[in-house]
Amino acid sequence: QGDRMLMAHSVEGRYPFLDHRVIEFASMLPPHLKMRVLNEKYILKKVARGRLPEEILTRKKQPYQAPAAASFFSPHSPEYVEELMSDQKLKEFGYFSTSKVKLLTQKVRDSIANGRTISNRDNTSWLAVLSTQVWHYTFQVLRRE
Repeated sequence: QGDRMLMAHSVEGRYPFLDHRVIEFASMLPPHLKMRVLNEKYILKKVARGRLPEEILTRKKQPYQAPAAASFFSPHSPEYVEELMSDQKLKEFGYFSTSKVKLLTQKVRDSIANGRTISNRDNTSWLAVLSTQVWHYTFQVLRRE
C-alpha cells in the first residue's frame, strides 16, 4: 500500500536514493550493472556483500505493506471507523455479513491486543470492508444529502 501510493503520486519514498550524489553515481554506471533481469538490486547486493548476512541478500523480495488494519485499532483512530463498521451501518449499506465482519474485527483486535501479527489476508480483508463502507458513505450517502 505504501509503494502503490508513492508510485501513484511519483514520489520516491526510499530516502537514501534521494541524495543527488547517489543519483549522479547511478547515472554513470554501465547498463549491465543496473539491469540483471531477474536479479534485482544487483549492484546494491554487491556493495552489501560482507556487510549484511547472506540470508538477507538472498531472500525473496518482500513488498512494503503498511499495517493498515492495526492503525485503526488505537485510541487515536478516526471516529468514522467505529461508526462505519457498526452493525447498523453494515446492515444499512448491505454489502457484508454483519456477523462475519464482527468476527473478523474481533480476530484483528485480538491479534493486536496479544501482540501477534495480523495475517495479510485478515489485514487486507478488514481494510477492504472499511474501504467499501467509506466509499459507500462518500458516494451514496453524501450524494443524497
